[in-house]
Amino acid sequence: MELRHLRYFEAVARHSHVTRAAAELHIAQPALSKQISQLEQELGIALFDRVGRNVRLTEAGEALLPHARAVMAQVAAARAEMEERIGLRRGRATVGTPPTVGTQLLPPVLAAFNRRYPGIELRLHEAGVQTLIDLLEAGLTDVAVVTLPVEDEHLTVIPLFTEEMVVAVWPGHRLAAQGKVAVRELRDEPWLLSPENYELREATLNACAAAGFTPRVVLDGGETDTLLRFVAAGIGVALVPRLAVQGTTDLVPLTVCDQTLTRSLGIVWRGDRVASPAARAMRDFLVEQLRR
Repeated sequence: MELRHLRYFEAVARHSHVTRAAAELHIAQPALSKQISQLEQELGIALFDRVGRNVRLTEAGEALLPHARAVMAQVAAARAEMEERIGLRRGRATVGTPPTVGTQLLPPVLAAFNRRYPGIELRLHEAGVQTLIDLLEAGLTDVAVVTLPVEDEHLTVIPLFTEEMVVAVWPGHRLAAQGKVAVRELRDEPWLLSPENYELREATLNACAAAGFTPRVVLDGGETDTLLRFVAAGIGVALVPRLAVQGTTDLVPLTVCDQTLTRSLGIVWRGDRVASPAARAMRDFLVEQLRR
């Protein structure tokens, strides 16, 4: 069993999809499938079940996954100690973020970081909060921007800011001109929902429940930017952070007037692990820039 086998196995397990894992690893999909087959042959047991285009872990695969991640974390720690000796002339920093933050806030911040530390390779994971926490736990992300509160004693949390949640509608919507809306007025509207493990999904379901109804969902799944493209096309409405509709001309944000709906963001990292110099530089830079 070689380290690359564990790295390939972990990527396929995380994506539940060989093609997406291959794209992340920058190898051909057939080559990745062959490596996984070699690992299964060596261990003498199947690690994945094939379900359509996706794969899922077998019981044996679930047992192997924490061991693989532990080995990868140890290797990353050894690499970090070596990077200590050469300062910040090279290295790698990985950032996790919700899609709205990745789209609206991070581009200028990461561009400025790159200008200051051009030798540091940047990696970005866009996902929901629970997935980002899992990536931090596995040592696959150095620092993440997440929705607060976060209940994990191992995480260091730096609050950033709180923003309003709004209902996004298209300009021709019957309520677009009034500028505000009560959630109860949207009982009969078609709704768009974020995927499972996204905080926006729970926020939407909770807001509708507080207004006394279950939303009629016409589109389930899709990153925030994708959902907003469907909103702009007139398919339905969506509850999103105001940040998500910042600068758009084909969407109308409606202030929610019958509930207080907000999202608080913070920067988190594992405080019980030694971070690489690049990771420490990245988290300090994010705190400095995003707190503004």
